[in-house]
Amino acid sequence: MTRRPASARLRTKAALAATMVFAVSILTGCGGGRVAEPTGDELYAQAEEVYFEYRGFVNDLLAVIDDGPWKVRDSGAYGMVPSGGGCGDGWNFSLSRATAVDPAEQDRMRRDVADFLTDAGYEVEGMDLGSREVVSSDVIVREQGLFSLLTVTFVNNGNVLVVADTACHPGDPVELGDMLFGDAQLAKGYLPREESPSDPLFFGITPGDPQFQPSPSPSS
Repeated sequence: MTRRPASARLRTKAALAATMVFAVSILTGCGGGRVAEPTGDELYAQAEEVYFEYRGFVNDLLAVIDDGPWKVRDSGAYGMVPSGGGCGDGWNFSLSRATAVDPAEQDRMRRDVADFLTDAGYEVEGMDLGSREVVSSDVIVREQGLFSLLTVTFVNNGNVLVVADTACHPGDPVELGDMLFGDAQLAKGYLPREESPSDPLFFGITPGDPQFQPSPSPSS
């Protein structure tokens, strides 16, 4: 497993601070009053910035655990679909990723995840749950920086689940979704069903041109 160099961690801290300033600036004007919510190209540009910032950070986090590929539950969990849930009149992005690792390595991985987040300026908390046979241990970030909630769950059978909800941002999630996807049915190959942390990021799709169709089954 490769840890990021100190210079990369410092860049992440700087990006985290910049994101916090950005979030405040789009909610309030210079005089402290609320500014108009972004629409159109402005909304798209702000969402694109948020997307690449949080996806880049999460991919670095995933790489601390495993190089992938990681499974994506469905298109809604890919991390690009804007949601208004819990954001009032605004929106956020949510993703989940799952993989399986050697259970014997999980304690070390959990420490590595906590160190990665702490080095990036986040305060982390932990939680252990389970029964006699199945036990899970979580590394959690709440309401900080890029995220409203970030949870990394290690299950003692080797399963790992990462769930990330970004902070809320102003704007209409329906308008943003229309600009990103048009009337495309995302489940029809428009978003990956698995992805590695090193895979190139993209934002939005071209309706009528799905890029992630399942490979055809070999003929018998």
